[in-house]
Amino acid sequence: RAATPANTLAFPFNLRPLLAGWNALFHRPDTFRPDPSKSEIWNRGAYLIEGLGHCSACHSPRNGLGAERQRAYLAGGFAEGWEAPALTSLSKAPIPWSEDELYAYLRTGESRLHGVAAGPMAPVVKELAALPDQDIRAMAVYLASFNEAADRPAHDALAAKLEASTAVTTAASAGGRIYQGACAVCHEVGGPPLFGSRPSLALNSNLHSDVPDNLIQVILHGIAKPAAT
Repeated sequence: RAATPANTLAFPFNLRPLLAGWNALFHRPDTFRPDPSKSEIWNRGAYLIEGLGHCSACHSPRNGLGAERQRAYLAGGFAEGWEAPALTSLSKAPIPWSEDELYAYLRTGESRLHGVAAGPMAPVVKELAALPDQDIRAMAVYLASFNEAADRPAHDALAAKLEASTAVTTAASAGGRIYQGACAVCHEVGGPPLFGSRPSLALNSNLHSDVPDNLIQVILHGIAKPAAT
């Protein structure tokens, strides 16, 4: 019979006093306090995002000791080999996130102006399906407050411009030819719906990031199944 491996940690992580030291430096137990200057729905969203949702665990950068950098709240991080992009105005998305697009993304796993939930975010969206619509809306209201005010006509015009400028014509490069042969049939402007949506890469936030990690993950491993329920 195979013996169960001993429950041990390598040095120096097996020294429990180190955890006490880390807690003394970085752990700040606190109780949520509503902001009286904000609306009830905003405060509900803050409670869900900052507490139960713990979105900053992935979407905030960490220091050398693994603690969240409080002054860079929701400014972007990494999780399981994927980039967890900034949820604030620091986002590299070509079109700022609006309340409605955040709601659609959290509720269905897909935003027409930003892309689909993949990697570690896909199971998050599936778990959020258990929450009522008003809680998802509250989360969207809270997160939207970290972004520029939405101007839907301007966003739609920019989306159309980006899609038109990235239409595949004659592919001169090797990468362009591979894309045209393997990807454009679904992702090109005017392509057929996939899982009920048309995933435009011209607007996909991941393709406008400073790092290619998420794009590489999808190219190498694909998306097993959509997060949408």
